[in-house]
Amino acid sequence: MTAQIKMTRKEAEVQMACFRQTFSSVRLLNEKAVLHAPQAHSKRTELECRVLHEKRQLTTLDVTPQRAEQIFARYIEVDGEPCVLELVQDLQQDTPEAVVQRRQMLTQTGSMGEKLYRDALTGLYNRRYYEDALKNRSMEAGVAVLDMDGFKACNETYGHQAGDKMLEAAVGVMRHCVRRSDTIIRYGGDEFLLLLPHIEEATFQQKLQDICCQISETRLPGLEDIRLSVSIGGLINRGEPIDCAVERANQLMMQAKKSRNAVVTDSEIAAEDIAPRKDTQPRMKILIVDDSRTNRAILNGLIPDRYDVLEAADGLEGLDMLRRYGTEIALVLLDLLMPTLDGFDMLSLMAANQWLEEIPVVMISSENDADTIHRAYDLGVSDYITRPFDADVVSQRISNTIKLYARQRGLSNQVRDQIQEKERSNRLMLEIISEVVSARNGESGAHMRHLCLLTEVLLDTLVSKTKRYTLTPHERKVIVTASAFHDIGKMGIDEKILNKSGQLTEEEYIVMKSHTLIGASMLARLDHYRDEELARTAYQICRWHHERYDGGGYPDGLKGEEIPIAAQVVSIADAYDALISPRVYKEGFSHEQAMQMIRNGECGAFNPLLIECLEDSQSRIRYLASMTAERFS
Repeated sequence: MTAQIKMTRKEAEVQMACFRQTFSSVRLLNEKAVLHAPQAHSKRTELECRVLHEKRQLTTLDVTPQRAEQIFARYIEVDGEPCVLELVQDLQQDTPEAVVQRRQMLTQTGSMGEKLYRDALTGLYNRRYYEDALKNRSMEAGVAVLDMDGFKACNETYGHQAGDKMLEAAVGVMRHCVRRSDTIIRYGGDEFLLLLPHIEEATFQQKLQDICCQISETRLPGLEDIRLSVSIGGLINRGEPIDCAVERANQLMMQAKKSRNAVVTDSEIAAEDIAPRKDTQPRMKILIVDDSRTNRAILNGLIPDRYDVLEAADGLEGLDMLRRYGTEIALVLLDLLMPTLDGFDMLSLMAANQWLEEIPVVMISSENDADTIHRAYDLGVSDYITRPFDADVVSQRISNTIKLYARQRGLSNQVRDQIQEKERSNRLMLEIISEVVSARNGESGAHMRHLCLLTEVLLDTLVSKTKRYTLTPHERKVIVTASAFHDIGKMGIDEKILNKSGQLTEEEYIVMKSHTLIGASMLARLDHYRDEELARTAYQICRWHHERYDGGGYPDGLKGEEIPIAAQVVSIADAYDALISPRVYKEGFSHEQAMQMIRNGECGAFNPLLIECLEDSQSRIRYLASMTAERFS
């Protein structure tokens, strides 16, 4: 069965108008019209009845002494009503060109239903598919909602390209962990819905834990400082409507979100714990982890009344509390010597889950040798108190630790906000430069944004593929930013030459090539900033992004590794984007055509390693190419 197409009446009318350009007759028939069709077209009616019954597309030939017709009948639903889209072509008046055009149109619209329900970035089913096909169904299945932790902050700090990589990496893990019969849906920006039909509860929980664990272990090439993690809420649906199960799974996910990098299922938590709190904000909590009931009671008496106290008899129970309450816990008071999981083991696991970044730990123990104390501080404790202790002193040190962490948290938020504001300012600067240059040379302002994306993709692939070029994440970011300046020299070229629709004369081509030197000269005149890393890199790119690996480029005829790697990467990225983008003098080529032209050396010789990087990055490059096609459509 082919993908069923659902559309509104208006969308159907638009599609029918397109078909009328190549078909002799185009009709939209509801079920009543098909069943009451005249007998004169019995063969056509039989075909359309089959299409309604089987919900698919069929075709046939209807040949009589009076006519020869090819009939296409396609099942669609218009505003929820089953219909048949009937396309008829008079073969006696056909031409080869019309046959080709008709075939292309059928191919494009045949995949329309699939595209309608697919997410462009990940290829997963999208929210529209859930709303149309699943929302009101009742089924026995494991239902889970998965949300990326810290996605918005990373997106704003590192840019949308980094956000796309995070999503693609998480989706790769999910696809690896689930079965072929399972469904993954991109439910929102960084939120996913998993439907796992006919699955045992223990297996379902294990799969969710595997997904959570494997995503946290995933590293992004070129973005080593980003740590991926997800919060997952899940349950076994016993036949109620899917939308009700999704709502409950979403509440469980919000509970997991308190801890981050966690899985919460309905078998682990009582219903009242996942109900939204309507009255007040939850009070901050202090967690006491000690196997001695007496010690817990003593410490409980030292904690101010403004805090709720949680108690755990060992490290495992303490970790469960951390997963459950997350950053609602203001402080952990931790014993060292405990059965099952001691204080050092618990500290190691807290560090692995990144809890120590948010929650301070004060270790309280009778062990007072220097090695033990040093190890505790090495593992991340904020303070170490030895028994026996003075109650007033301990109470004050607990209060001071909480206040210190609160101040540090506030400062961290300020620094993060400043970094994000700086990144936004940088992106604004690049947008302004893009628009200024594009206003002169007739290229789309999006060319520079696209070039930055391509440059980033190639650099990430390059450093993961070889150690020949030691480029740190900071250096790669500088190259990406500097790539936006590659054509600023065109500001000094006559507009008549820049925007000429025909071929340039030899004299005009010489003038056009001078934009590399003009741009480099602009940057060299920045007396106070010429030694800055960004200015140096931008100079290299401006001057040498038209050099070629075999020495056949300009302006200096550099060869091989004489060309700085920044200029080499921008050079091949610029060539690719120039090929797929329309210009005043040409139409844009397809991704496949552009790749073949670069392999054949039709744009000059490039570093073979960079051509391999372009090949290796084709899935991401193809996605960017589709963005370009939409931009100019």
